[in-house]
Amino acid sequence: MSRSFHHLEAMLLILISISVFMVSSRPIATGPEEHVAATSVILKSSDGEKFDVKLQVALQSEAIKQMIIDGGFSSKIELSFPNITGEIMAKVLDYCHKHVYYDGAGNNLTAVEEMKAFDTQFVDVRYETLFKLVLASNELKIKSLLDLVSGRIAIMIKGKEVEEIREMFNIKQGSCVDHFTKQDSVRENGWAFG
Repeated sequence: MSRSFHHLEAMLLILISISVFMVSSRPIATGPEEHVAATSVILKSSDGEKFDVKLQVALQSEAIKQMIIDGGFSSKIELSFPNITGEIMAKVLDYCHKHVYYDGAGNNLTAVEEMKAFDTQFVDVRYETLFKLVLASNELKIKSLLDLVSGRIAIMIKGKEVEEIREMFNIKQGSCVDHFTKQDSVRENGWAFG
């Protein structure tokens, strides 16, 4: 690898360390104006909406972190996400913002309860929004968000009959789901049937 790549990677790691130190050494923020980031990233959604995001918030996404490493660090970084709408990007960034500042709270019980309440309210949305959040969190590689949203979907379908799930998620009779038989399931997932 080239020497400049190692310098770039080292610079990014130093900035991340500084950002983490800044967050972990301060109490939970009530708003973005309480924090000053070294730099920011512009995220562009599929519908052209642009979001100016502090680096420490954007780095909650493993995909964004890798894009910055791959593309080089500069004071003006703009990344496009053609599969994520502005509405969903705003929601994802709200989650990331809240969680980046929460992560520095340690064992503060009030902060833990506030975060649980935030997460519960965050996933109290329509099915369509949940699925868009799953896709966005998967694309952005934000594991904690993917786990949260997937957990909510699992709770919603737990104990439901096939027809109820079809209706809930608008899966029509005769779709590709119907062509997957029990024999197909055993063949593809034989390890699970022991």
